[in-house]
Amino acid sequence: MSEDQKAVLAAISQEHGVLVSPEGVGASAKGEPKVLITMGSDSDLPLMMKAVDTLRYEFGIPCLVQINSVHRDLRTVVQHIDNLPDSVQVVIACAGGAAHLPGNIADLRADLPVIGVPRDLGALKGVDALLSMVQMPEGAPVAVMAIGDAGAVNAAIHAAKELAIGEPAIKQRLHAYAEKRKQRVATQNQTLESRLSTYSK
Repeated sequence: MSEDQKAVLAAISQEHGVLVSPEGVGASAKGEPKVLITMGSDSDLPLMMKAVDTLRYEFGIPCLVQINSVHRDLRTVVQHIDNLPDSVQVVIACAGGAAHLPGNIADLRADLPVIGVPRDLGALKGVDALLSMVQMPEGAPVAVMAIGDAGAVNAAIHAAKELAIGEPAIKQRLHAYAEKRKQRVATQNQTLESRLSTYSK
């Protein structure tokens, strides 16, 4: 491990975040984080791993993962967000219920785009979180994705598109990802006749 990489990991560990890259997690990860993925609780982690894995495996983008609870520890949230590594260019924030986290980050970091992922939980199954994020007041924008799994994956794709503006390699990976999705449709058409026959009376 190079001295620069050791310095990056040391700085990240001091901020209570975990670096994730295609090479691994924590000490085995490489590169500087381009995206922060944050959530209010570790119960959100299974959902947000869809964003983490899309970033690292589809687009080769290292990310920083943190837990930040506006309702339980606001002071630490402010400390974490104020002291993000300079390499972080986009924030993805997952929240449920009143969903304050994305909006608070948008207010704290006027220089960073914030993407909100509504968590599908509670009595309203994420609709409350969706509306909370969508209804941000003028001046504190949050780009809001779909509720649940699709939202987590789309947040990662949206973050990659933000980064691709200045990084041609990520733009190429976005095109490759789109082609892979198109190929999936072509493959389905190739087997469509045999599948249709199973529905015939």
